[in-house]
Amino acid sequence: MLKLTGIRRSYRIGPVTTEILRGVDLEVHAGDLMSIMGPSGSGKTTLMNIVGLLDRPTSGACILDGRDVSGLRDDELSALRNRHIGFVFQSFHLLPQLTALENVCLPLVYRGAGRPEMRRHAQAILERVGMAERTGHRPDQLSGGQKQRVAIARALVGEPALLLADEPTGALDADTAGEVMALLRQLNAERGITILIITHDPSVAGQCARQTRIRDGRLFEPKAAAADGA
Repeated sequence: MLKLTGIRRSYRIGPVTTEILRGVDLEVHAGDLMSIMGPSGSGKTTLMNIVGLLDRPTSGACILDGRDVSGLRDDELSALRNRHIGFVFQSFHLLPQLTALENVCLPLVYRGAGRPEMRRHAQAILERVGMAERTGHRPDQLSGGQKQRVAIARALVGEPALLLADEPTGALDADTAGEVMALLRQLNAERGITILIITHDPSVAGQCARQTRIRDGRLFEPKAAAADGA
């Protein structure tokens, strides 16, 4: 589904160039539940931005569904994001003036879908994530866990090939975080949704079938390394 080869990302501020990613190789297969764990400043958010087509690498290739997207125009990348990638963030990013249903409709608005179609799809996905009774509530009327469920529904309403979750439990208490992770695992197991989770929390990373670590801009997959060594 997704392949990164030799990804490097550096930023230049005045005379100083800082290298954030240093030759990252990564393959994400359909149906994967994968974590990328690393401390603050390790490069994990930069990597997620490149995987999510929000940023471009300084060098290297990013291949999505067999297509090298590294050189696409911004409008082409936006169209790919809208149809192929869903995002879930630590701070939810729900629009406060909209209801849960209206927030979930947003990705379909950008596709030009009709209002009845949008509402039907949004209602169905909210039911799937356990929010059928809260469709008319605004974000300030929801708990943290409920907001994250709405955010997950919004990410999934367009049936993306890949769901990217950046610290999806970071703003939640332990019990609610467990509920959100259980939902993500269920969506992966029952619906085959490919999920990539960025986290600094070992308990979150440990719930993923594939676990990778990023350190100093380099990516490692300990389990794979151990298997190769055997």
